Amino acid sequence: MRPRLFRGFRIAIKSLMGHPLRVALAVLSISIGVASVIVMVGIGRGAEEEVRRKIEGMGVNLIVVSAGPSRAVKGNVGQLGIMTTLTIKDAMAIAEECPLVKRVAPVYSKKLSIKFENMSYSAKVVGTLPSIQEIRNIGVQSGKFFDEDENKLMAPVAVLGPTVANALFAGRDPIGESIRIGKVLIKVIGITTPKGAVSGEDEDDQILVPLRTVMNKIMNVTYLSNIFVEAGEFGLIHETQAEIRSLLRERHRLREGKDNDFTIQNQADVIEAQSSVVKTFSLLVGSIAVISLIIGGVGILGVMLLSIKERVSEIGIRRAVGARRRDILVQFLVESAFLGVVGGIIGLFLGVGGSVGVKYFSGMPVILDPDYAVLSIVFSIATGLIFGIYPSWKAARLDPIQALNTKA
Repeated sequence: MRPRLFRGFRIAIKSLMGHPLRVALAVLSISIGVASVIVMVGIGRGAEEEVRRKIEGMGVNLIVVSAGPSRAVKGNVGQLGIMTTLTIKDAMAIAEECPLVKRVAPVYSKKLSIKFENMSYSAKVVGTLPSIQEIRNIGVQSGKFFDEDENKLMAPVAVLGPTVANALFAGRDPIGESIRIGKVLIKVIGITTPKGAVSGEDEDDQILVPLRTVMNKIMNVTYLSNIFVEAGEFGLIHETQAEIRSLLRERHRLREGKDNDFTIQNQADVIEAQSSVVKTFSLLVGSIAVISLIIGGVGILGVMLLSIKERVSEIGIRRAVGARRRDILVQFLVESAFLGVVGGIIGLFLGVGGSVGVKYFSGMPVILDPDYAVLSIVFSIATGLIFGIYPSWKAARLDPIQALNTKA
């Protein structure tokens, strides 16, 4: 049995080597398919990980309470305007009366025109407390963050996001400089660590100012835009959310059956939603790559059918000297599998090289998963075998007498 298999393997390889251009084209088609799978899946997984990293960078246990009802509430779509349903007392009550809450940071934010010398820039001004640092994972790359004393004294100080700093100061050190927000001169005391864009919003395009300074000196308001809350445990984030909802409904005297005049979202749901979108994207690009691999399999099918047509006489001679149908079947299956193996190995190198190239030249995050690389090679071998079954079966079914009398 083994000598027959070995002989069939040797004949198959010798036959393939006799048609180098045809073999090269078949191998190239399967290689492109394998490389496409590796690169596309790598891009998809990289995008998924990047989205998750950025969202988690905003705070894993984050719960955001916003003024006004959810936009999904019937009759309120696009009609929210300025909502005044949240106050500092609400934020204090959440911190004091919700046992599952770890930290609270009330926020009032609005996009305003910022001026420095003859430069003008529009950015989001965020009035908040020092606790926002821990809740939103905000780091300071230079200078310092304002403290609670500066908030109590309504100190005119600010911490700039890198985008704002670059726009107003164009590479100069802004620490110690004064900018104008509305009619108030504000001293720059720090610059936050870059975070990038999350869900289409640049987290570095903002200015952080003590809450009392914003509410009393700049905007003259008594209500909040949001309350950022950090749950004590990620596993209890939904329970914490329910606890906050119950407290605010009681404080706002909302009867049973009446809609909330606030909206609560938690980061766990955001992460899940974003991951779902990216996974769909990964599935889409992966499917396109698999189609490329199938096209490569069609290339192998074409090569094998053409090879059989040209070697009908050879098959007849082999059958006449004692070769069994199984031997012919094995020979052509070996040929198709060999094409799949070589194409898979070359595709692996092309895929790794392509992934590194995409990451280097475009800056896109690409994650190379060894499991997917191995799976791609296995799939390429399987593709070779699957698309080689019909030609091999056709060759094995040839009648020896007719084959000997047939001219290629």
